[in-house]
Amino acid sequence: MRPAAHEEDSFDWVALVDPGQRELDEALSRFRVHPVLREDAVRSGQPPKLVLLDEQFLVVAWDLDPDAVVRRPAETVLLVGDPWLLSIQYTQGQDVRPLQSLVEDDGEPSCTTPLRAAYRILAAIIRDYEDSATSIEHELDDVEAEVFDATVEEDYERIYRLRRRISHVDRAASAFMRGFEDDADQLEELLKQDETLRPYFRRARGDLAALADLLSTQRMALDAVVSSHESNVSSRQNRDMRTIAAVAALLALPTVVAGLYGMNFKDMPLLDVPFGWSVVLAGTMIADMALAWLFRRRGWLGGNRQHDN
Repeated sequence: MRPAAHEEDSFDWVALVDPGQRELDEALSRFRVHPVLREDAVRSGQPPKLVLLDEQFLVVAWDLDPDAVVRRPAETVLLVGDPWLLSIQYTQGQDVRPLQSLVEDDGEPSCTTPLRAAYRILAAIIRDYEDSATSIEHELDDVEAEVFDATVEEDYERIYRLRRRISHVDRAASAFMRGFEDDADQLEELLKQDETLRPYFRRARGDLAALADLLSTQRMALDAVVSSHESNVSSRQNRDMRTIAAVAALLALPTVVAGLYGMNFKDMPLLDVPFGWSVVLAGTMIADMALAWLFRRRGWLGGNRQHDN
């Protein structure tokens, strides 16, 4: 997409979506972006970060869909200077977030400066992180119910998709938290230009801290789910092995009896007794039925599984 220049009050905004190298270089040169920040802006596939350098403000944010799991999340890069804003979106083949509508919508703070506009965009991204955490919480409840319900065979793919979602949101949110902590002094200096923004950034930092705590709790809960799932898988495999062993034992008994009587020894029991073969056959069947009853009672052939524990 071609860069779109946006003039609002006293700042210049250039928005780029999946830009080519030439138009990206032109925009970075136009605003005289610091060389260190320039390196972060020209490469997609970077981890989330928040950096302040020489009164220029860089945000690299993962743009997450609250209800989807993607291999590579979309990225939004914001560069803020005085008096300009440069936004770069790397979509990774996903839908583009409408940044212009976020800035132009009525609301607080009003977007009269590039820093205010950047905060509006950043706050929308953080809200999506919170929505993702809420969606994860609901799905985690469902997964826990499946894992601890003996009548349901849990979906292991769903469990590991959930772990991936938690990891994406956690990495995205914790990177912002580190940025707020590492560059706290520079951020304070930057906010002196607009004191009214101070409570908004404080709220954003509080939201990220609460989100980090929630994600940490969700990660621990999911670890317990994974452990229980692995235990369930092991238990099911043990039951399968017991069933196979029980069936093999039931087949082995008549096989052993037939093998012994097939050796043509002269002094075999009941060999010369009328209907002796019927007695041997009946005895074999009774022994097999007794074994089958014993195995079933112990849960090795289904039925009562009280001995699984």
